[in-house]
Amino acid sequence: MAKDLPDCLKNYSSYHQWLADSKAYKDQISFFSFFPEQKEGQRPLYQGRYSEILTKLALRPYHHQVEALTALEAGQHVVVATPTASGKSLSYQIPTLDALDHGATALYLFPTKALAHDQLEKLQGLAAGFSLDGLIASYDGDTPANKRRLLRESAACLLTNPDMLHYGILPHHGLWSRFLGRLKFIVVDELHSYRGVMGSHVANILQRLLRLAQHYGSSPQIIAASATIGNPAEHAKNLSGLDFVAVCQDSGFRAARELIFWRPPDLPSSESDDLRRRSINLEAADLAVRFVRVGLKSIFFCNSRKSAELVKRYAVGQLADDEAALMQSYRAGYTPEDRQDIEAGFKRGDIRVLAATSALELGVDVGGVDAVVLLGYPGSMTALWQRAGRAGRGDRRSLTLLIPGNDPLDEYYLNHPELIADAKVENAVADAYNTELHPLHLACAAYEKPLAEDEVILGEMAAFLEESALFEKRRKRWLYCGSYPHSKLSVRGLGGQRIVLKDGFGKRIGLSDFESALRELHPGAVYLHQGEMYLVRNLDLDNGVAVLLPHIEDFYTQARSETDIEILSQEATLYGVNIGRVRVSSQVSSYVRKRYISEAVLDERPLDLPELSYPTQALWFDVSEVASVVHPSELPAAMHALEHSLIGLLPVFVLCERADVGGVSYPNYPATATPLIFIYDGYPGGVGYTRAGASVFADWLEAAKELLQDCPCKSGCPRCVLSPKCGNGNQHLSKEGALNLAEALLKRLEQQRLQASTFQL
Repeated sequence: MAKDLPDCLKNYSSYHQWLADSKAYKDQISFFSFFPEQKEGQRPLYQGRYSEILTKLALRPYHHQVEALTALEAGQHVVVATPTASGKSLSYQIPTLDALDHGATALYLFPTKALAHDQLEKLQGLAAGFSLDGLIASYDGDTPANKRRLLRESAACLLTNPDMLHYGILPHHGLWSRFLGRLKFIVVDELHSYRGVMGSHVANILQRLLRLAQHYGSSPQIIAASATIGNPAEHAKNLSGLDFVAVCQDSGFRAARELIFWRPPDLPSSESDDLRRRSINLEAADLAVRFVRVGLKSIFFCNSRKSAELVKRYAVGQLADDEAALMQSYRAGYTPEDRQDIEAGFKRGDIRVLAATSALELGVDVGGVDAVVLLGYPGSMTALWQRAGRAGRGDRRSLTLLIPGNDPLDEYYLNHPELIADAKVENAVADAYNTELHPLHLACAAYEKPLAEDEVILGEMAAFLEESALFEKRRKRWLYCGSYPHSKLSVRGLGGQRIVLKDGFGKRIGLSDFESALRELHPGAVYLHQGEMYLVRNLDLDNGVAVLLPHIEDFYTQARSETDIEILSQEATLYGVNIGRVRVSSQVSSYVRKRYISEAVLDERPLDLPELSYPTQALWFDVSEVASVVHPSELPAAMHALEHSLIGLLPVFVLCERADVGGVSYPNYPATATPLIFIYDGYPGGVGYTRAGASVFADWLEAAKELLQDCPCKSGCPRCVLSPKCGNGNQHLSKEGALNLAEALLKRLEQQRLQASTFQL
């Protein structure tokens, strides 16, 4: 028997054996890998600048921590990219204490307020032994107005987030001259989370901070901490513009781990002869019940809020009342008080199993965990291993169990599990000079301090400044002449409006963003919150309030939408794939009511909600030359299915998530009178996902062809052509037609390549 398993499994040799030892087991384990424990490396003798602080705290650093501290002593910028629970925070906590003791200041940047508050308590605990804890505070949207002035005047270490830095500090930098003039360290935690759109924003915000620090006479060092990504030094430089030393080798102890792929059993569909897998929510709920009953402390990571709520609901329905109290859900949208209560209860052991979204992923300390269950591939290897890293307590063996969802990306990795077992991670992507976002940040930077000519790096930005009426050039400096530009820039999401959720008595029970509210909180919607079902009575968008009532009937709702695309400009064409700018207009037009479990459709009801419209980047291609491979009546369904397959597989080739892109198929696009398939960035202005996809279009299309060819279903399933984001509920799809189109398009691409090669010769 394995001595390193939790006590509740003392009669078993492995998690694998325990999971298979059940009457309900149906050969769900499709892949198993064992990672032996990593022995602790030799701890070197450290006698550098920070040795006195370490001695007083009775800490003996690991080799990778010494490497980071030594580089910092030498004045270098450092990024520590090691696994979860490897002691990354020590690499910035110790230098911070030294800086505060010498009258300098430090600024910590976290992606969320919750993580900042969690780290605040730990840092203050360390600083108490040096009488420095009173100099450390959080500074965010929850900080009372009367306390903010005091912090500006006296605080030496502030923990904040990109939003507060952008809105509350940089535009008022004159009030922060004391703090910025003494700034020794900028700590950027969870560096890997700043990619894509958020990465572009944070890169600009961080470089604006460095610019103002220099203005006040300081040259701060940056200490970054990241999950294991493929390019930590490069990514840190992309965000800051500075060169970094990367520390990547974890020299600490790591207990043994098991990795299991848990494939839900096939179920016959009531509508066709196709085999469909059992719902991963139901499969996870059964596992959660088993985990609760044996006392296995675990987190079930779900890729959506609704999934987290459903897993809890399904599991609690199988548990006795005293057992049900040990199961809870956790996600964004809960009140801060509820989230803190859940975190504390899980840490104490009052709650044994959490069904959580990524809201719990970013470093919030909830104590040791035995097992992590992933409901679907989380979108990137970095996210997968970061979530897996939450499991592991002392010398106990841990379990990571992946339940592949009904999704093209999950199907890809289910058929190639060795790609995950090899623990390879992607490169993070962030573009500080995004053509849509960078001009907005230039306006903010010029408002904060006039721009010198050499600060305008890109030629097109100089042209933008020349043409804009908001800028005026005086003595080789650009001055911003408009009103406060910071309020016009949203650091997160599509907009700043929030919808407050209230129950029938007017009590606030949660929050939602505007776009999500249109899909999930429309009148008549069934909304799941902390495992309870509510029926949305009213959605008041003007006042930002949704009123929810208890819902007891056995059905849920799905919104349906209509999307139109207008081509604004065509910038390039590569082997028949066009790249350019488009305007996307989308409107939630109706919703369907479905039974739980059976998913039988009860009815469809119309809605009258506002339209969302924004410009973005897109690729599109014409299928008229190959349309003859399908019957004319089948062409719309074939195009629609191919669009779904391509979107589902884009994250294999581009570091993005499926939700980051959208698509529309036109059997007869009005402006060209030809059949076009569009795939677009799902963010105003775009961030380059579809541009990157166009550069690998042939490989991407080949992967879609193989997926359609190899999927065992007959007419299409969630693993190949059905999409959870489809605006019309996955109606009118032809898997066979999509395969025929993909094969014909690949032949056309090959012919075009040969013609181009012959022409060059």
